[in-house]
Amino acid sequence: MRQNGLEEFVAEFRLKLPAQSKTAQAIDRKDPFEKIAFKAIDEGYVEFVDQFSKFMETCLRRGI
Repeated sequence: MRQNGLEEFVAEFRLKLPAQSKTAQAIDRKDPFEKIAFKAIDEGYVEFVDQFSKFMETCLRRGI
């Protein structure tokens, strides 16, 4: 998978988050995606995790 596509996806999501969000802070620290995803779930951003899963599936199907 192209790392740049993942970084863009996460960066777009980050713009929607308030600075005090634990998810935003994890993104800013460049934590591994698993940690970011757990923070997102804890804060109720389940849609982000679902969208990421779809993004990953599309990349895998395309062989990116």
